[in-house]
Amino acid sequence: MRILLFVLMSMLSLADPVSAQPLTRAEAVAQALAANPQVKLSFEQVALLEGRIVEARADALPEISWNTLGMRSRDPGLLNSPNFDAFPQEFRDALSPIPANAFSTALDFRQTLFSFKLGKALAAARIARRAGLQDVVRARQMTALDAIRSYNHLLFAIEQLRVIQNNVQSMQSHLEYARNRRAAGAATELEVLRAEVDVENQRAEALRAENEVGAARATLNTVMLRPTTTPIDPTDTLSIVSFDAEFEAAVKEALTARPELQMLRLQERFHDTLVDVAAAEAKPSVDFTGSYGFAVRRPDNFFQQEYVRWSASVNIAVPLFDGLRTGGRVAQARAQRNTTTQQIAALENQVRLDVQSAFDALTLANRTIKAAELNVTQARRAAEMTEANYRLGAATQLDVIDAQQALRQAENIRNQSLYTHANARASLRYVMGRDPLDQN
Repeated sequence: MRILLFVLMSMLSLADPVSAQPLTRAEAVAQALAANPQVKLSFEQVALLEGRIVEARADALPEISWNTLGMRSRDPGLLNSPNFDAFPQEFRDALSPIPANAFSTALDFRQTLFSFKLGKALAAARIARRAGLQDVVRARQMTALDAIRSYNHLLFAIEQLRVIQNNVQSMQSHLEYARNRRAAGAATELEVLRAEVDVENQRAEALRAENEVGAARATLNTVMLRPTTTPIDPTDTLSIVSFDAEFEAAVKEALTARPELQMLRLQERFHDTLVDVAAAEAKPSVDFTGSYGFAVRRPDNFFQQEYVRWSASVNIAVPLFDGLRTGGRVAQARAQRNTTTQQIAALENQVRLDVQSAFDALTLANRTIKAAELNVTQARRAAEMTEANYRLGAATQLDVIDAQQALRQAENIRNQSLYTHANARASLRYVMGRDPLDQN
């Protein structure tokens, strides 16, 4: 029966054309960064800001256009004069408006010579672009952290499944031994029944653990923007990687390097510049306009010197009163700047709390792992000794179950500590403004 089952499972495995893809933590992060829409969206925002810089720079550059007009019209304007009836009759009879042609072509030129607004607007656009680049960094770090956490969760779920599967194998071995003892008359039917119940309970736990693995794999595939059922074979492990950093130094680095804070500080400068841009609306500006071309009635007169038409003007605009519109815009810009200042203060406090939480979680995990390793070693030894004593008749079935439960609990605590340590390490790097992925 066992041979038949093994052959059937082998045939099923050979029939499956899809094999699990070996995947490291770094590869998962790289695929997430390449496919995640939030990262792509942040790059598009930078492209948008680049366009605004070009738009702001255009105000300082000349505007040149070539305009050509062809028109045919009839204008009875004199006939509609209020005193037309006072004209002599022979003069009125001689007036007969006829259609006329008019053609013109000209090169128009406009250049701002001086404006308080131009330089400030260009500076504001450049600051906005720098803020956009910081948003790209933020999006990449957040995506990397999500990928790392999802990868760690998959590793943790696989380890939990491994622990339960080992427990199922142990329970199955115990059941077979109980059945053999029952056949030999050395065990009761109740003992066999209890062993069967224990095996079924552990199989149910294993099924739930398999579902957890599937859910964790689906989450990681989602972060990498792949089908949720894509097979994955994670090759990294949940291991201890030292992280040397003092708390105060970590806080200082976080307050300096966090892209969210840098982005808000740049936005504060941006709104400061917008205050000057709004105030410049009430300041003088100097513009030059010019035009050169030809105005003719007959097209064959084009480009003849007698029909040249040109103009040049310098316009000095001094705003005197705009209904307090500029004052309102300045007040709005200052309010936005003050709002950003308060957002910076709030985020700085949150960053300190984030660093404290990640530091505490990492410290706790470091301390728990050492004790958990010792507990696993002791619990494994105790389970082996209890199993041996049971086979010698020196321990009860309940003793074996208790020892196996203790071993499983110790392994779960160790796996949880390793999982917490890996996530806390990545989170601490993230809140400090570093790449969440360890390169060690």
